[in-house]
Amino acid sequence: MTSTDDPYRDPKLYDLEYRDQHDDIDHYLDVARAHAGDAPLLELGIGNGRIALPLARAGVAVDGVDGSRSMLHDLQERLAGEPADVRARVSARYGLFTTFEVERRYRLVTLPFNALHHCPDHRAVLALFDRVRAALTPDGVFALDCYLPDPALYRRDPNQTYEHRTFVDPRFGGALYSWERSWYDTLAQTHHVIYAYQRPGRVAEELHLRLRMFYPAELFGLFDLGGFEPVQIAGEFDGRPLDGASMKVVALLRARR
Repeated sequence: MTSTDDPYRDPKLYDLEYRDQHDDIDHYLDVARAHAGDAPLLELGIGNGRIALPLARAGVAVDGVDGSRSMLHDLQERLAGEPADVRARVSARYGLFTTFEVERRYRLVTLPFNALHHCPDHRAVLALFDRVRAALTPDGVFALDCYLPDPALYRRDPNQTYEHRTFVDPRFGGALYSWERSWYDTLAQTHHVIYAYQRPGRVAEELHLRLRMFYPAELFGLFDLGGFEPVQIAGEFDGRPLDGASMKVVALLRARR
């Protein structure tokens, strides 16, 4: 068994894991059309362009920041296969959410696909929010989505495996068997997920994902402490209201003046 604490070291496995994830793309395209205008938006956690590339193909310019060099390298390879006008709309650089340099101001900053969960504590969240405020124009908005804690999921036996699937290996061809196991650290409010991938006759690869979870009142308190007020809060990308059964928060925020 080979394992790594870098869940993004292999972009091809990332693409395989999230190949059916599309609803957030339509959401962020709508947000971009409503708030970015003809100017670029800033996407924090641009990765290898799962969201940025469809937006660029639709005419939206995207500047991106990401802390994974392997994902950024894959993004450049993917851009090389795009038409010149799409390539011209996407710019990406290495940087961490909490310390990235602000190079210009944006009418829209996004933090999509649960990227907030990579902040391990409140200080990291507030440092992120500080960078976002610095990157926004006075009338700019901040769009993000994140999971809410799932007690049923956390009751899984950490010694058992779940989500057994068989894929076609995108790197080598042939069968690729996949499963996962997980556990929840209650004191640290952190959900640990181990994704395993195995080719027949080969040692399995493991990727360890850590997700710092935030409860609703805690999350809204952090928005407030971070200098943001809600413009719109929903419980899913389709706009349904946030309630006690919601498993996500989809938020549009504005910096308090």
